[in-house]
Amino acid sequence: MAANGLTAQPLLQGRCMKTLLTCLAAALTLMSCNGGRESHAEQRAPKKTIVTATSPAPPPPTVDVRQQLKSISPAIPLYAGAAYRDDLTRRDSVMIRGQYGPNAEVYTMSTDDSFPQVYHYYVTYLGQFRAWQPQAPLPAEQQNWRTLEVPLNQAMQDPFIPGDTIPPGGKQVTLQVSETEAEPHTVIRYIVTPAAAAPVQTASK
Repeated sequence: MAANGLTAQPLLQGRCMKTLLTCLAAALTLMSCNGGRESHAEQRAPKKTIVTATSPAPPPPTVDVRQQLKSISPAIPLYAGAAYRDDLTRRDSVMIRGQYGPNAEVYTMSTDDSFPQVYHYYVTYLGQFRAWQPQAPLPAEQQNWRTLEVPLNQAMQDPFIPGDTIPPGGKQVTLQVSETEAEPHTVIRYIVTPAAAAPVQTASK
C-alpha cells in the first residue's frame, strides 16, 4: 500500500502542474489580447475633438487721419504723439452729429502726453498765421479740466511764412483738445463739417 501511495503522489502532482500550466497559458493568451492589461470595462473609442469653424471678429477699421485731413489741406497740424482711436471716434460721433448736424464727421485721437504738451504744440504751430490770436505758450493752471477749441479755417490764414492754408469755401475743420481725468491724458478731436453747417466757435476756452 505504501508503494502504491508513493507511486500515486507523483502522478497527482504531475496532473496538477499540467492543469496549472494550462491555466497560465490561457491567462497569458487573454492578456495578450488586451495589450498585457486586464480589462474590467468596455473599451471606448477615443473622443474626437470637434473644431467649430467660427469667423474671427473683424478688426476695427483702419483710418488714416493724416490722409483724411491732408485731402482738405496739407497744412492742418497733427500731433505726432497721438494715435487714432476707433472706439472714441464711434462714441463721439453721436455727440458731434447732434451738435454739428448729420453730415458732420469726427476723428478722435488720444495721447498719454500731458495737456500742456499738446496745447503748446498747437498754439506754437498756429502762431505762424496772422489770423490766429496769440495765446500763452502754456495753459493757465487751474483745478478744472482744460480745453482748447480752434476753428482752423479761420485761424490758419495769412501765414508769416508763405505756405499752405485751408482753402476758403471748402470743408470746415474744428480742432478740440481736451484734458481728461484718467488715461489717456489728452484727447484730440478733428471735427469736419460742410462749410454751410459749421457753427460759430470761440478760439479757445
